[in-house]
Amino acid sequence: MTTPVSPNEALPLHELNIVPEWIKSTPKSYEQHTGEDAAASRRDRNRRPPRSRRPEAESATESQPARREDRRPQPHGAPTRQQQPQERRPSTQRAPLPVAPLEVSFLPEEKGLAAMIETMKHSPRAYALFDLAKLILNKPERHLVKLALKPGADGTRPPLFLVLADESVFQTQSDALHHLFRHHSDKLCRQEKKPCDPPKGNFTCINRCGITGEVFGPPNYHEYQSLLVRHHQRRLRHMPFEEFKARIQSSKDPDAIAKWIESKSFIYEYHCLLCAEPKILTSRDELEKHITETHLAQLITSAPELQISGAASRSQPRASIAEALRLAWIAERKFPLRTAQTLSDRLRPEGFHFFKHRKGITYVSSVRPKRFESLDGLSDQVQKIITFLRAHPDSVRKQLAENLQPTDEERLLADLHWLIQEGYVVEFADGRLWALENRPPTPPAPPAPPATEPPATIETASAPESSASTATAPAAAAEPVPPPEPAPAAVTDTPPQQPSSPSDATTS
Repeated sequence: MTTPVSPNEALPLHELNIVPEWIKSTPKSYEQHTGEDAAASRRDRNRRPPRSRRPEAESATESQPARREDRRPQPHGAPTRQQQPQERRPSTQRAPLPVAPLEVSFLPEEKGLAAMIETMKHSPRAYALFDLAKLILNKPERHLVKLALKPGADGTRPPLFLVLADESVFQTQSDALHHLFRHHSDKLCRQEKKPCDPPKGNFTCINRCGITGEVFGPPNYHEYQSLLVRHHQRRLRHMPFEEFKARIQSSKDPDAIAKWIESKSFIYEYHCLLCAEPKILTSRDELEKHITETHLAQLITSAPELQISGAASRSQPRASIAEALRLAWIAERKFPLRTAQTLSDRLRPEGFHFFKHRKGITYVSSVRPKRFESLDGLSDQVQKIITFLRAHPDSVRKQLAENLQPTDEERLLADLHWLIQEGYVVEFADGRLWALENRPPTPPAPPAPPATEPPATIETASAPESSASTATAPAAAAEPVPPPEPAPAAVTDTPPQQPSSPSDATTS
């Protein structure tokens, strides 16, 4: 059984005031300051403080004139300090990050949305639809992200590639494979180290990558060139190969050479963890080829449109995709129209009611707003509540209680609670109260049009010679006219008899 939520417990709307962490600070307390202190501080702030002399100037006034006479004269034609050109510091602004051409939309996460709906169902308050959309966008665990590449000239969308292990998105399959083998190799294989004969030869130096620090070995080592190509393909594909070779560093340190020879005294065997039968591969290249040809479908998926979790959208390894997601979130958080439309489609089947108030802002509530046709027949206190709230819009419960004193506070709250539950007063999420105006009177039904009489039949005189043989035709009987239909009864939001107190009220 679900525990009812108190009407005073609202959704966490304080999350809507999001600021960067470096702006957040402990607010100062001004409780100890009086109004006089504040006024005095404002007066002091408006006054310009006197200029204080520097110690050098004060000592100069006592022992010597303030104007320095011992300054060295400037050479003839030399520019003064004001005339010397100012050296500009080099700009430290970063180049803008590349942005992938993505179309991004945000969807509510079902578990988080179900909890929010349950809270709203047990609260009579009205929430702004955009505020609810922002609550979904505030935390990554509350939403999902749908992304797709923009269509090309032919109208088709290129596929995106998703690494299932961590929901990383890439635009090419090779990038996805590179990420998979580099960051999730422990889920693909088990390495086993075995001794072997060390390489033999006259090694006088070893080379290493000047960018990543990877050791390649001596240039006369038989696998040296293949190691260069493999390292460039795995780690530095964005750099031209010749530029990569120019950054290689060489060392003749005997200790470094001995350490490299020791590292080559072992070989690694790779046991594939994805195969049902034991599968041993002798090199990393064989492992990658085997996984790509045999197990790719269960590791990487591709589709024109992908859906990932909100948490995964905040930690994408590809910079262009991460920047596109970040900019899309900022734009949607500023004006969450698409998220609000998705949310409204989800809330309508749950029985929520939508209405607009002030500046066309859409609100959603579990209570349908209603209007009285007249305040006649209501108790005096209910009439006072309605009259005060209409005269003082945006009032809160405390202001209502203060202005209707002396009254029984419990009965006042009971009457207000009944008005809110029935929809005659709307309580917003921030505590503001709104009493709807009376329903305009139903216009009377238009009078029925009068019945029209049938036209009279005109008898014509016949010729004398044929009067005996020809009889006059009888007049045609008039068709009966049905009575007018009664006008439809006016539909009102109030019961036929207005209750005088909440205890006598019936739910409309």
